[in-house]
Amino acid sequence: MPHCGRRSARAGAVGALDAAARARHAATLVALSKRLFLAGLQCAKRLRLESVAPELRDPDPAGGDALREAGIAVGRLARERFPRGRLIANEEWEAALAATRAALADDATEALFEAAFEHGGARTRADVLVRTAAGWALVEVKAALRVRDRHATDLAYQVAIMRAAGLPVARAGLLLLDGDYVHAGGALDLGRLFTHVDLTGEVEPLLASVQARLGEMQAVLAAAEPPAVTIGAQCLVPSRCPFFGHCHAGGPPYPVTDLPRLTGAQLAELGRRGIDDIRAVPLDLVGLTPLQERARRAARRGGAICEPALAAQLAAIPRPAHCIDFETIAPAVPVYPGTRPFEQVPFQWSDHVLAADGALEHRAFLHDAAGDPRRAFAESLLAATADAAAIVVYSGFEGEVLRALAAALPDLAAALLARCNRIVDLLPLVRDHCYHPDLRGSFSIKRVLPAFVPGLGYDDLAIRDGLAAARAHAALVDPELDAAQREEVRAQLLAYCARDTMALVELLRVLAAAPDAGADPPRPPRIG
Repeated sequence: MPHCGRRSARAGAVGALDAAARARHAATLVALSKRLFLAGLQCAKRLRLESVAPELRDPDPAGGDALREAGIAVGRLARERFPRGRLIANEEWEAALAATRAALADDATEALFEAAFEHGGARTRADVLVRTAAGWALVEVKAALRVRDRHATDLAYQVAIMRAAGLPVARAGLLLLDGDYVHAGGALDLGRLFTHVDLTGEVEPLLASVQARLGEMQAVLAAAEPPAVTIGAQCLVPSRCPFFGHCHAGGPPYPVTDLPRLTGAQLAELGRRGIDDIRAVPLDLVGLTPLQERARRAARRGGAICEPALAAQLAAIPRPAHCIDFETIAPAVPVYPGTRPFEQVPFQWSDHVLAADGALEHRAFLHDAAGDPRRAFAESLLAATADAAAIVVYSGFEGEVLRALAAALPDLAAALLARCNRIVDLLPLVRDHCYHPDLRGSFSIKRVLPAFVPGLGYDDLAIRDGLAAARAHAALVDPELDAAQREEVRAQLLAYCARDTMALVELLRVLAAAPDAGADPPRPPRIG
């Protein structure tokens, strides 16, 4: 793409970094870690930036800290499955290596946690090593329910270094959370909470390529100049690069990477044609969807597109319409009896009610005591929505939570499922009829609201996303929290959830009066 080749102060990656960053690189050659190796598999430029200028990363996604904390907590809990295991607690690298060597030389060592290994400038620490008759078994603990594509590569990196360092690794696998485990209350059954998946067969064929890539990446880290990498599919695959903003700075106002649901094939074709601006996307682009074509029109207009049929569908939503939003926790390790790992447990709802005469009323519920919140949540919601002709939501999340509550509370199941049948989801209506360049390919309510309702967002709130709300709820039910702090956290949670449902009210108002709205025949929205 044309702008990618310019060596501007921002787009030139490490070559354009300041003198301090260059000096830092020259003074210290960063050892290759598993994190850096996986970054290098995506992009050599990302590898270099991660090692030399991590401060150029985009802001962490919402809840990043919470996810890391969950991973650490699950890792510590997994160690309890190996009661005779020994922890290499040393933070200083050379000390950790020495402690690992001593533990491995001790025939009494049955299992090790956080064992440290290094070979040829590449380092790793193992979650769990278990001594077996055939050699050592590597166990990587993941706060996840299923094996992902990258997990075998993750293990292969570790096995390659350990074997090169002289450790006879015979097996490699994952310790995952078992999604079928239902917490019965009391002490967790660790034998059932976790499930082991042997990936040795998948790891062995990867070792040769991992060894080759290790050498390539060490060369990238050691080189005086950064690699020249053109922006392309690797910026988004397998996930959005954390240096996306840095590498794309100075580009067009409507970069093609903001095209919703952009595929790798489309991005490659646009690159071959030298097109980097959505406004120049050709209508014959392979696989161009109606949504992408709408995004193209919005970029060319420089503002919102709302197709005429939307207003009629919104007008057909029956009243009273209850605009609702739920807040939930989804702990990796189940807390309440009858719940599974990562099960969504609702603790709060907000309901803005639009009456037939246009009047607006707000209702709310927040569970702020210890114990399972689900019954109190469900009973209060059923009472509040008894007269609802329509229940307006944004995404299918609330419906999923209601159906899970119906399964957990059989005596309330019929009423909860009846509420599901009244749901009108605004997300597909917006996605199928609207676009604004500020969405940048995302239809998250956090993007949609400020794009279509300027001045109404989340920046003025103490709590601005669902993961922050979940963390605030954990603080709220902590008995150590004093009364003044408790009231402050309550107010913050209530304000956040109420903003979500006011967002639905305002979207209904603004989109129903959108300039593009015409007089197409009404077609009632899908309810249920």
